[in-house]
Amino acid sequence: MTDAPDSPYKTLSTKTAYKSPWLEVEENQVIHPDGHEGIFNVIKRKNSVSIVPVDADGKLLLIHIFSYGAQKWRWEFPSGRLDDGEEFLTAAERELQEETGFTAAHFEQIGLSHPFSRTMTGLAATVLATDLKSGEIPPADDNGVISDQKFFTLDQVNDMVQKGEINNTSTITALHYYALHQQRSTK
Repeated sequence: MTDAPDSPYKTLSTKTAYKSPWLEVEENQVIHPDGHEGIFNVIKRKNSVSIVPVDADGKLLLIHIFSYGAQKWRWEFPSGRLDDGEEFLTAAERELQEETGFTAAHFEQIGLSHPFSRTMTGLAATVLATDLKSGEIPPADDNGVISDQKFFTLDQVNDMVQKGEINNTSTITALHYYALHQQRSTK
């Protein structure tokens, strides 16, 4: 890893501890700001996108998906990682169709975040998808882990977040960007 000019850390060496098609774990020998030597691991991951699909009535489309890491079924916005060389809007269009069968006439990036920036690379874009058109749900439905999809009102989604029924960081971040976008649109 190359240190930023104003970094309080000094990287002594870097090696790859693990690598897969989805992520790489880098082990960095560093001198911490307080002067002691140690290890700082960084997960290098591809950029990703979360899509906020909104129908003509203002309802939000969520998918019911099994999260392997959490070992739970949960509602969240369609999302996925970018393919090599792919742009955020192109990935949003592809992921929306792959996970829901829907297409949209309009895609607009409404947010960009850096989740877990202390230990992970990779940016996450939030993309608003409007003028939806339903299509055929792909038979593979993202490897069989999507069991359902449903439109919810914004109040219903906010209640689900408040109750802890939605606790996926990318969905909550996307929801926040959507709320900010709505505030700006009504001014």
